[in-house]
Amino acid sequence: MLVTERMRRKVVTVEAEDSLQNASGLMKKGSIRHLPVVQGERLIGIITDRDLRQAMVPIDGTTKGKEAYRLPKEGKVLEYMTREMITVTPNTDIEEAACMIYCHKIGGLPVIGEEGELVGIITETDLLTVFIEMMGILMASSRVDVILRESPQAFEDACRIIKAYDGQIISVGMSGHENRQKRVYYFRLELCDIQPIIIALKESGYQVVSALE
Repeated sequence: MLVTERMRRKVVTVEAEDSLQNASGLMKKGSIRHLPVVQGERLIGIITDRDLRQAMVPIDGTTKGKEAYRLPKEGKVLEYMTREMITVTPNTDIEEAACMIYCHKIGGLPVIGEEGELVGIITETDLLTVFIEMMGILMASSRVDVILRESPQAFEDACRIIKAYDGQIISVGMSGHENRQKRVYYFRLELCDIQPIIIALKESGYQVVSALE
């Protein structure tokens, strides 16, 4: 799957000369945390809710014993935006985009075209939606969690057993345990009677650690 299939094409943007108040208002109105900064169609930076928090200055006086803060009245987006951005293209693999967001601890990635123009944005929420859809979490489903033997053929054998008892596999997850003998495989299936599957797996020497109908 490519970024172009899941990116948001209607992107709320600001310009470098816009005020911080305007940027803040757009974020609040759209319930968003990232605003690409553009010059024409070209992406030149990004400003986030974190940048706005760091721009806050104290207000004279106190409110209930606590110091209050506000955005500087003359503050401009260009003074606080990030110019060195991490971006992707529409043809970037969705898995690569997810790794970039995770590794760099950022909330979203601007998507740029061949000429550096902004064509979309993909956020951690978009990627979470993809993961939920791929895993079939929102579907009525059954699940069987199994520890397989160390044999390379064990996974294929377990899938064969599940299918032999009318189990339709939606997705398979796997724990990251270093010891292969303790690694758990999470088989999510279309809603079905999983008791025959559990019995067959156990009879074949596999350890069923949990199940959900």
